[in-house]
Amino acid sequence: MNRRRLLASLGTAVAVGSAGCSGDDDGDDGSDNPSDDGADRPFADANWRDGDALALDALAESHVAAFVDAGGFTLFSTAETSHDGDADPTPWLPSQVYESSYDLANGRQYVRQELTETEEPDVTELYVAGDELLFRRRTGGETQYDRQSVDRSESDLEEAMRQEALTGIRVEGETETGETEYEGLNRWNPTSDGAGEVRGETTARFAADEFDGDRNIPEAVETASATAHVYEAGVVPRLEQSWAGEHDGGEATVDVDIDYRDPGAEIPEPDWVADAREATSE
Repeated sequence: MNRRRLLASLGTAVAVGSAGCSGDDDGDDGSDNPSDDGADRPFADANWRDGDALALDALAESHVAAFVDAGGFTLFSTAETSHDGDADPTPWLPSQVYESSYDLANGRQYVRQELTETEEPDVTELYVAGDELLFRRRTGGETQYDRQSVDRSESDLEEAMRQEALTGIRVEGETETGETEYEGLNRWNPTSDGAGEVRGETTARFAADEFDGDRNIPEAVETASATAHVYEAGVVPRLEQSWAGEHDGGEATVDVDIDYRDPGAEIPEPDWVADAREATSE
């Protein structure tokens, strides 16, 4: 079993969402200077605001700190993709669901990736508790298991969670010349778009209709839109993004929704753990 390939495949959905977040701009009051009342610009004095824009450094800091203080969270992402023709273009990302949960108090992590447009279930799962990593892959009517030891400290787990929590918001990377660069909401033009609501809590909504980053799917972005929701505490509960354009000689669209949810929730042991241990005990 190629574990590096497994972990790379599990990161696919996160990579797709790392450039930003989609939606409509329906909050314009028709004036050049938007109103400052609460309905048009919720949480007007929040430090993660920069007028009608976002102060991304402050937003990234408060967003991550909230999940660290809570002791964990779940990133839940869906990718819906379509293209011209019957054969998949190259490269391609199949429609899928990606879920990654962290439980710092119990030293646990759970990752699940499911392709959603296959005739038979195609699901990959990873469960880490303490120094044990367990793996299950269900595809083509067969089930595969694997197990390995891991050497990961509490600080390593927290750092992994911090990085995942920044997906779509402010992911740090490096250019070919070694310079630091960021991918996330800085690639969009998010502008205040009134109030919204996510999971029963009021949000400030920011809409974008311009994207200046690079994508491999589609290769040439012709239209793009994005919506980000922000709670008053500076937590982003939801990002939505959409790209469309020419790809491998045809047209392709990619829609990615990312939810950041379940702060502080305990990760239960999956019901397949005993089977994985038994299958890998030799």
